[in-house]
Parts: sequence; C-alpha cells; structure tokens
Amino acid sequence: MAISRPKKRLNRQHIGLLYLDGDASVRLLHLAWHHDLRKELPSDKYLWQNISLDETNMIHLATMCELIYESNKDGIPYGLCVEGAGFAKDGTLLPEEHGAGLTCATFVIQVLRSQGFMIIDFNAWKHRKSDKVWQRQVAQDLQKNGASQKHMDYQRRKIKEGAARFKPEEVAVAAITSGPPFGAEAVKAPADRLLKLVIDHSSNLATCS
Repeated sequence: MAISRPKKRLNRQHIGLLYLDGDASVRLLHLAWHHDLRKELPSDKYLWQNISLDETNMIHLATMCELIYESNKDGIPYGLCVEGAGFAKDGTLLPEEHGAGLTCATFVIQVLRSQGFMIIDFNAWKHRKSDKVWQRQVAQDLQKNGASQKHMDYQRRKIKEGAARFKPEEVAVAAITSGPPFGAEAVKAPADRLLKLVIDHSSNLATCS
C-alpha cells in the first residue's frame, strides 16, 4: 500500500497498490485520473506499508494487479461512488451503469474486494456533509477534462443521492490494520495520524528539492 500528497492537487491525497511483478520488480498500480490507469516505478513521494495479508494472499493480489493492468488498456473511468464498478476474475472492470467508475481510493477497495479481502464495512460508512464539497470539486475537474455528459450526469446523481467518500488515508489504514472490515469511526483517529505523516513527508521533500 502506498500513499502520497501530490503537489498538483493540494488537500487531496493519492493511494495505490505497491507489489512485486513477475520479474520481482517493485511496481505501483494506481488510478491516476479519468481513464488513466498506471503501472510504474514508485517514487520517493510515497509512504508505504504492507497490507494485512499473508504471503500466499500477497502473491494472489500481485497477480490480480497485473491482470487488472493488462485487462484495462483503455483505462478505468473516474467515478464518485464505490458501488457500480467491480472486477471480473480476469481483471476486467465491470461497470453496472454508464458513468460508474472509481476514485484512487475506491480502486484499491475494489481490487482487494475482488480477492475476498473486505477492508470496509459499508454499512458503517455513511455520507458526511464534507463529502459533497470534495465531490463537487472533482466533478468540476472531470467536466473541465472532457468527461462525457452521460458520465457527468451519473456523478451528479450520485452526489445528490449522498454517496459516501472514502479518503485515501482512511482506506490505507483499513488495509494495513488487522481485523477488517472497518467503519468510518474505527479508522478516523489512525487515519488522521497517517495524514499528518503524509503531509510532513511531502513538506520535507519540498524543502529538500
């Protein structure tokens, strides 16, 4: 699990899956943006920690990461609701509706979910008032970057319905802590501590550059 605070998107953390590929090389799989799925070498801007899985399941997860990258060459749509888009056994994204997609954080949730590793208790994760502020900002960015009208209509409908947001630091904590799945309150304090570490790390890198 890897998490960072990109300079270009202040107040928005970014998360991805760090794993070893078939050549035993470290790779980072992450949903960078709308239809922008990347597999690349990780940089020092990320902090990382092992997911709470045994070695066998780690190998299975790494294999799934490779399958997902190879099976989604056109990328994965960016969407604001965790439900409506999951992965088939061959790694292909299966959107249930036009407009369904994932954020960087829900991408991680659904990749792990595809392997039977449930890190989030969805029944204990409700919409927060602050979620709408972030969602509307992202929707504006999507529209500016050319997302289709149908895609935007879906995002606006989900915002209106009160779709819950899953922050990268919350998802990271849920993934690295033993005993999942977790609700929002269970990860709040450790996620706040992780966020401080991420911000401090980003600040230190900026100072050294």
